[in-house]
Amino acid sequence: MKKLLCILAAAILNCPAFARWQQEIPDDVRTLYLESNRVLSEVDCNWRKPVADIFVPAVKECKTAREAVLHIAANMTALTGTYYSRERRKQDMNALEALAEKKISCTGQTILMVCAFRSIGIPARAVGVPTWNHVPGNHTWPEVWLDGKWQMIEFNEKAFNTGWVMENIGMLDPEQPAQHIVAQHPQGEWIFPVGAFRNAPIAAEDVTARYRELATAWYIAAGLPENKQRLMLDVLPRSEEKQTVQLVDATGKVLEEQLLPTSRDDVRKFATFNLPREGQYYLVFPGQVKFPVQASAAPVNILRLMKQQ
Repeated sequence: MKKLLCILAAAILNCPAFARWQQEIPDDVRTLYLESNRVLSEVDCNWRKPVADIFVPAVKECKTAREAVLHIAANMTALTGTYYSRERRKQDMNALEALAEKKISCTGQTILMVCAFRSIGIPARAVGVPTWNHVPGNHTWPEVWLDGKWQMIEFNEKAFNTGWVMENIGMLDPEQPAQHIVAQHPQGEWIFPVGAFRNAPIAAEDVTARYRELATAWYIAAGLPENKQRLMLDVLPRSEEKQTVQLVDATGKVLEEQLLPTSRDDVRKFATFNLPREGQYYLVFPGQVKFPVQASAAPVNILRLMKQQ
């Protein structure tokens, strides 16, 4: 009976690959993130056949849903000709607009990818963060339902949990509502950041805790010891001259020494230290000015200090 239902669903969704993946998909996930036509605030359109015509043949040799997702993600530009551009006409293009216009935002990329995954029978949805902590700007990306859970994938990436996104997520401050990560969900209590483009709020659920766990694991895999936190330091206004800052322990022993970013450096540049999680430490500035620092549970702590005038 279950196989028959899968075959019937495949016919409804114009997706012959659906039965082949043989995933256990909860009813609510199927309804909201596979059968639904809309992703975010884009203008509704009949995207299923044109999108399926591109992506169903592209995954004909794939044996599993995971393999199909990774193949599509890695080849989005090659398969569609679309690419990220600040010259896009609008933020939230639907799939057909994106295929026609080629230049799209990260939101447009997300909408197109979600439609691509749904077209081959894999549930997908949009996730986003209203603002990063270390630099201005926001971001949106898709996640897919695989192996009984939601998993993050990116445009033109070959693996899940894209490195630069995980790195930036690790810098978010969970005390700031604008730095929470949310996933589109009609019964959610949060608002998806793209909703402001059309003055039509899109309900979303908070998935920050899950992504913070992913970011912590990414930092550890990238070489940050579990017993240390990455401390990113900036002092404003930035000096025109290079200045050295030391990280010292309670006895005054110098653990690390770094240069502060100057006024000529990119806004994304910080003085970066590996701060031990246990104990009290100090940043020592020119003139022997000391500032106490202590690690938190997060993988990264961004510290911005203002110069005393």
